[in-house]
Amino acid sequence: HPQSKPPAGLSGMAVTPQVTPQVTPQVTPQVTPQVRRLVVEIKGEMTRDDLQVAIGLSDRKSFRGIYLEPAIKQGLVEMTIPEKPNSRLQKYRLTAKGVALFQAGEGK
Repeated sequence: HPQSKPPAGLSGMAVTPQVTPQVTPQVTPQVTPQVRRLVVEIKGEMTRDDLQVAIGLSDRKSFRGIYLEPAIKQGLVEMTIPEKPNSRLQKYRLTAKGVALFQAGEGK
């Protein structure tokens, strides 16, 4: 028994410290100027059309791929109806992380 316990404890300790440092530092550097601009333009809850108009981008595919999807993946923006991503009533809003990024951007 004494021989089987240390490896289990070591593997648990080895995984946790490596995962956390890799995830946290990468979050901010990956925020592109486009995602940052989207975060700045969101006021309350807005539709995709409203956001595209605010940014001045007419191409829906470019908007989704360059602005919206990366912002959602990074946890900066969320859907108001996540269970129905294609709903015509879908709107987008900042998460707490998105608000923090917005406030950090305003201070610069």
